[in-house]
Amino acid sequence: MLVFGALAAGAAGVAIAVGSALGASTTSGVAAAEVVRVQTVSHVVHIDGARITVTTKPNGSVCYSAPSVKSCASSLADSQLSYATGHAGKRVVVAGVAGKDVKAVIARLSRKGTVWPTLRNGAFYAVFPRGYRLTSIVKVLAGGRRVAFKT
Repeated sequence: MLVFGALAAGAAGVAIAVGSALGASTTSGVAAAEVVRVQTVSHVVHIDGARITVTTKPNGSVCYSAPSVKSCASSLADSQLSYATGHAGKRVVVAGVAGKDVKAVIARLSRKGTVWPTLRNGAFYAVFPRGYRLTSIVKVLAGGRRVAFKT
């Protein structure tokens, strides 16, 4: 009888310990997730002498700024990109952000010009030759699939 009582007490102790550990891990996991959601995260990417600042906000929006360009995207999925153009003197610049599945960005220009903006750490940037303007932007996805957007 004493053996069964000791086994029952030991089993109850193990059940309480496991339940406490599971409860603590769930609470800390939820707390950790809430901390991530309430923080704004920024990083700087240097491309061709330009400083591009990318800021991810708690609501999922992503903002970016580069010389002569500043914009935001309400969200950015893995295969999406967001871009904006601006003027640096008489030249047009493009800057933007791309999801992790975007492997390259192509800027198609007027007068049959093409520029491949440098894509680094989720940000891209390029200065176009004088006299050219952006006609479409192309994202190159993993596997080589290309999707074009007219401007």
